Amino acid sequence: MSVGILIITHGSTAESLVEEARFVHGQELERVFALEFMHSQNPTSVGQILSCIRQADNGDGTLVLTDLMGASPANMVSEALEECHAVMVTGVNLAMLLRAYNYREQSLERVVRKAVEGGKSAVKIFQ
Repeated sequence: MSVGILIITHGSTAESLVEEARFVHGQELERVFALEFMHSQNPTSVGQILSCIRQADNGDGTLVLTDLMGASPANMVSEALEECHAVMVTGVNLAMLLRAYNYREQSLERVVRKAVEGGKSAVKIFQ
């Protein structure tokens, strides 16, 4: 078994991250799902998010990656977390997704730590 990964972002960012991660791995990503959050057209509901979290979970839990803390997707995910075995990490980037995917066979807690480490280590300042 492995931890499922769900990415929820404003617009099509989630799908773009999944596409780029597929390119890097050179294959389809197992148990990785993307959900677009659109304010203006057919807004996403907490019920839809909960359904996607449950779809990603095959018994080991789900890591939910969102783009911005305090924004609608993250706020709605935080409501859904009360009803499922999942952890949310905000500030998603490609390095975070790749790290999480590479460690998905570990426990949910370890995948979460590895994802955060990967995301942070990818942020650098160059002058």
